[in-house]
Amino acid sequence: MNRQALLESKDDIISLQSAFLRSKSLESRKTLGQFFTGLAVSDYMASLVVKPKSKTIRILDAGAGTGMLTASTALHCLGMGCKTVHAVLYELDYEAVANLKQTLNIIQRKFSKQLATFTYEICCQDFVLARPDKEETIQPFDISVINPPYFKYSAKDSPYARAVADLYQGDPNIYASFMAVVMACMKVGGQMVTITPRSFTNGLYFRSFREYLLTESAISLIHIFKHRDKVFKNVDSAVLQENIICYFIKGSNADTITVRSSDCDVSINHAEEKQYPIHLIVDPSNDQRLIRIPESAYAAGILQQAETLKTTFEGAGYFISTGRVVEHRARQYITEDTSSENTVPLYRPHNVTPLTATWVGNHKKDVSFKLNEHHDKHTMKNGNYVLLKRFSSKDEKRRLVASVHLAKMHCRESIGFGNKINYIGILGGELSTIEAYGLATVLNSSFMDKYFRCISGNTQVNATEIRVMKFPSRDQVKEIGEQAYKLKLFETAKIDLIVNPVLGVMNLT
Repeated sequence: MNRQALLESKDDIISLQSAFLRSKSLESRKTLGQFFTGLAVSDYMASLVVKPKSKTIRILDAGAGTGMLTASTALHCLGMGCKTVHAVLYELDYEAVANLKQTLNIIQRKFSKQLATFTYEICCQDFVLARPDKEETIQPFDISVINPPYFKYSAKDSPYARAVADLYQGDPNIYASFMAVVMACMKVGGQMVTITPRSFTNGLYFRSFREYLLTESAISLIHIFKHRDKVFKNVDSAVLQENIICYFIKGSNADTITVRSSDCDVSINHAEEKQYPIHLIVDPSNDQRLIRIPESAYAAGILQQAETLKTTFEGAGYFISTGRVVEHRARQYITEDTSSENTVPLYRPHNVTPLTATWVGNHKKDVSFKLNEHHDKHTMKNGNYVLLKRFSSKDEKRRLVASVHLAKMHCRESIGFGNKINYIGILGGELSTIEAYGLATVLNSSFMDKYFRCISGNTQVNATEIRVMKFPSRDQVKEIGEQAYKLKLFETAKIDLIVNPVLGVMNLT
């Protein structure tokens, strides 16, 4: 194929996408969950596809937009020697269809010049609600390379939840529904390449979806981007999710998974690459089917060392819960008067700093919780707890920030914890001061923070992941707590000097 002619064709396709983006407001695209794929990412995703054995290659594009991904995929198939390609494209936004047709006509002409055939059909329908896999006349597909829409929905009353209920339960985001229905449309050996948020790899909401996906297919490759805001940078500035590219093969099994990582889309073809045994990536130790993603060999070393820990957070006897106070639902209880006798401190994220929880009442963000009638639905017994921030900003260096709250810090029978922090204690007992400092020290260590990042790409710290993560024994936690408290090493720079030797962690510098 003439390279110059191919580049000119792709320039035309890029122009069609750019024209559509200019014609639509950001708000209208967000309503439909539209986030568009640039050429570099699109070509890379298509390049992951291997040549199918079918005489006629069937491509499914479940959210086609202006056709960038189908264009890359069809041209990649042509380059592999596939002479007959048929694409079925779903696009709900009728305003995109004119540009989509022009893109596909460009591809038709490229095929024709190579004495090959490219045909297509466009379905202006909602892909998930249409459920093409249930059509009696459907022919399964060989390839699907997709960038599905992204928006949350209610698992209780959304038609999308009902539409995929036979595949999996739950899930509050449309992109997973697209992935599930696409997988249902694929033939055995069919290839699905996706670019989506990383959030499906962990978390309670996606557990049933992960079970479906990993039962129906093998995940063969994961590509992770080290900078979450640079994947759609030249196409769509609204994307702040951490996105990953995944390659799945339906009805297959795999012993290893390839993990690639690059800084952004510009360096996507020069990624670092490493193969790992599947049990290191897909956690076999519990029913969560968490997909852990080390972004480097160094991070993989952290993950491998964590696997040598003898127990889990929950197995060691600890519990973690989200703070009870949801401020927008309890406004009548919250006051900026922090000196009243009929109030207790309400801990917010700013009160949680490494190792030491601080609420003195004179910080500009400090508030109190009124002990009015029914306050006990929101407050809890004052005691020794470890507080763990639930959210970090996307550029924050640390994901895990834990501090100690001791009952003696406040002469109150009750205490308030906001729902933007987690609180940690012992199942059926109360933390001692030493063990509380041990827990906070472990959670603030570089080792545990880097290990958690392999488990979760979210800036949110969910209790689900903490419960099942590998963890030191209570004896080790107490040993760490004794050293930390005795030496008053409450500075984060010195934490690793205590934690690493007790856990046997090596080579973390």
